[in-house]
Amino acid sequence: MATGSVTSRRGFLRASALAGAAAGAVAVGADGALAAPRMAQIPPPPPVGAEIPMSMLAVEVPLRVGSMSVEVDFEGEIRFRVTEADAADPWNLTLEVIAFGMAGRHEDGNRVTQDHSLGQITIEQSDTEDTPDSLLKMVSQTPPRWEQTMFLDFTMTIENPPPDLPGGRRSHTPEPLVLSTKEPAKLIGELDNFPPKGEPYQLANPIQLVLPDNPEQTIASVDKFPVKVSEL
Repeated sequence: MATGSVTSRRGFLRASALAGAAAGAVAVGADGALAAPRMAQIPPPPPVGAEIPMSMLAVEVPLRVGSMSVEVDFEGEIRFRVTEADAADPWNLTLEVIAFGMAGRHEDGNRVTQDHSLGQITIEQSDTEDTPDSLLKMVSQTPPRWEQTMFLDFTMTIENPPPDLPGGRRSHTPEPLVLSTKEPAKLIGELDNFPPKGEPYQLANPIQLVLPDNPEQTIASVDKFPVKVSEL
């Protein structure tokens, strides 16, 4: 075989290999246009009965108790159970809150204007069957995005409440004050991941806290609850 023929064949094989590699890297249509990129893979939804634990961190939560306004950092956990899934839309899920609790502590940082410390403040899930179910749905497939709505009924226990609460119920040696949510708190998360990875949820309605035996009088309130939620 002539040397020129061997060289020509080697060049053809090398060109073919390079073309094949390029085709593997970028798909080209028959008309020469680049094909659309591959869609992001959508993860499967958790099955009915699955339990999903998450951590919660809320920093500088504005809390008003009587005439006193403070900011408190809260940390805790929440656990959901998947109770229902839409057969026609598997990522349309109903979730039940089966455990929820957070805690924070307020220590006075300005002795000139305010010398009262609220001490330990705990939040615990209320024992009620009236709380609406929490909801989760996929709102976009490309890229995958979700929206979760949490409804939370809870009690808040304040170790050292101020003495000037509405109704004049406090003494100079107060006992811990236990309050309940007047209406469920509603938190909404616009998520790039589920379970979330430190993504923020925003409070959709101010939280009013009342005495269990006098639900018509608001004792404390929370107007913002900027909480970041992560899978455990």
